[in-house]
Amino acid sequence: MSKLTKKDKLNIYKEWTIENKRSTYLSKKYGIGSVSIKYLVSLIHRHGMDILDKPHTYYSAQFKLEAINRVLVNHEAAYSVSLELGLKSQGMLINWIRSYKENGYNVVIKRKGRRTREQRAREIEERKRRIASPEFKAYCRECIYKKIGCLGSKEKKPTKTEIAQAVRELRLELGLGVKTILSILNDPNNALPSLSRSNYYNILKREDQDEIKHHSLIKRIKEIFFELKDRYTAPGYRTITDHLHSEGFIINRKTVYRLMRKLNLIGYRMKRRRRYNSFEGEIEGRIKPNLIKRNFFAIRPNMKWYTDITEFNLRGQKLYLSPI
Repeated sequence: MSKLTKKDKLNIYKEWTIENKRSTYLSKKYGIGSVSIKYLVSLIHRHGMDILDKPHTYYSAQFKLEAINRVLVNHEAAYSVSLELGLKSQGMLINWIRSYKENGYNVVIKRKGRRTREQRAREIEERKRRIASPEFKAYCRECIYKKIGCLGSKEKKPTKTEIAQAVRELRLELGLGVKTILSILNDPNNALPSLSRSNYYNILKREDQDEIKHHSLIKRIKEIFFELKDRYTAPGYRTITDHLHSEGFIINRKTVYRLMRKLNLIGYRMKRRRRYNSFEGEIEGRIKPNLIKRNFFAIRPNMKWYTDITEFNLRGQKLYLSPI
C-alpha cells in the first residue's frame, strides 16, 4: 500500500463507499491486492481520514511483542489487532509474527542502513533453510489444514472458488508460493479437497473479468435485490433475472445466480406445502367404520363429538392422537 499516494487512497475510499465499486475492480485499477483495499477502507472507517497523514512510525520491540502476543497468546485476529493499532497494512503484523517464529520466538529489530550484497545473499540462504526445515513445514501444513478444513459443512462441500480464496489468504499469511501451498493441499494422504494450479488461476482471472465485464449488471442486481426485499422475504435469482429481462438486459439465469452468490445475496427458498393425505387408521387390524358419513347435524347435545387428529412420527412408525 506504500506505493499509493494520499489522493489514490481517498479515491479508493470514495469509490468503495459512494460508488459501490468492488475490491477486485479497484485492485485491477490501482494495481494492489484486494485484501489491501479492504483493509484500507476499514482503517479509514476506524480512525478517520487523519490516519492517512500519519508519519512513518518506529515500533519498539516491546510494542511488537505485545501485538504478537495478542494474536498468538490471546488468539485475537491479526486483522482486528492491526486495525486497532492503526498499522498501515495488515501485512506488517503478519511479517512480525513470521519473523518472530523464524528467530526462535524472539523479536529482532533490524539495523538501519542499506544492506550489502553479501548480507542479502546470506539472508536469502537463511530463509531458504528455514523454509526447508521440517518444523516450518509442519507449521505451514497445520495452518493449511485448519484453513481449508473450516470451509464447507457436513452436508455441503466447499466450492473451488472458496478454496481459491483461502489459498490466496494463505499466501499472504505464510509467505509461500502457490505451488508450495497446492502441493500440501493436493497430498493424497490427507482428506482435504484438491485444487489444481490451473483452476486456481482460472478462478482469479474469472473474478477479475466479472468485475469489469458485469460492472453495471452487478450494480443493478444489488439495487433490485434491496428494492424487492421489502415485498418478498428475499428475492431469488429467478425473480431478479425476470426483472433484468424486463429492463432489456440479455443475461442467463446461471450468470445471475453466480454473481448473486459472489455478492452474498441469498434468496429465501420457500418449502413446498405438504400434500394432504387422508388416513382413516386401523383398530386391531380392522378398518375403522365411518359412522358419521359427513352428517354433522345432531338433534341434542353430546350426541356427536368431534376432535382433531394429530400425527406423530416415532422411530419410523406413524402414531395418531385424538384427544377428547
